[in-house]
Amino acid sequence: MTVTVLYFGIVRERLGMAEETVECAEGTTVEGLTATLADLHPGLADGVESVRIAVNRDYVDSSRVLSDNDEVAVIPPVSGG
Repeated sequence: MTVTVLYFGIVRERLGMAEETVECAEGTTVEGLTATLADLHPGLADGVESVRIAVNRDYVDSSRVLSDNDEVAVIPPVSGG
């Protein structure tokens, strides 16, 4: 199955890309996808536990099972002042 991964903020800057298409097995969870992304992009591994994940524009937890053609957003923590 194929999912589109969108990167925002510092994650986008670190990776040098706004989005990519990732192939994963049926039944892959958000946790499995983030592990795959950390393997693909070692610079992401350091902060992967602090990002929020949204699937099809809804925040989800790590146990969410992904479906073909899902849009997965990787959103780093934000601060303001």
